[in-house]
Amino acid sequence: MSLASALKVIITYNASIGAAYRDWARRLPPGPVSALASSMAAQRQELGKVLAGIGGDGSIPQVEVEFDINPSVMTSFEDLGTAVVEPKALLQKMVEAEAVDHEFLSALAGAILPASASVAETLADEANSARKRSSWAQDHLDLLGLA
Repeated sequence: MSLASALKVIITYNASIGAAYRDWARRLPPGPVSALASSMAAQRQELGKVLAGIGGDGSIPQVEVEFDINPSVMTSFEDLGTAVVEPKALLQKMVEAEAVDHEFLSALAGAILPASASVAETLADEANSARKRSSWAQDHLDLLGLA
């Protein structure tokens, strides 16, 4: 898969996750989980801007990445759709989505490293941000388990 194709898949996935987070933030009662979902939606919007800017100026060569980014293996959010969103179910989905992002962004950073260290660093930074978001969602999930 080309770098451009991989980025398109990740950008599309990112946009759908960000939209789901915003929707869930609106449907949950005010509190820490809705605030987290809202914050993570905003971070997803920023991630989309970063990803859209990679290679847009033609500064990196077309690189073939040696791993397959298959949207079907990415976390599905359709099962929550318009159903009542339980905070625990939402947080679990958030943990999963962010872990998937960490995996794919890390792999993409490694694949692009030989062609562009700066793009690889940007992707690695975004992978680290996904790991942090996953950790925040897990922390909230753990705290709900204590209640």
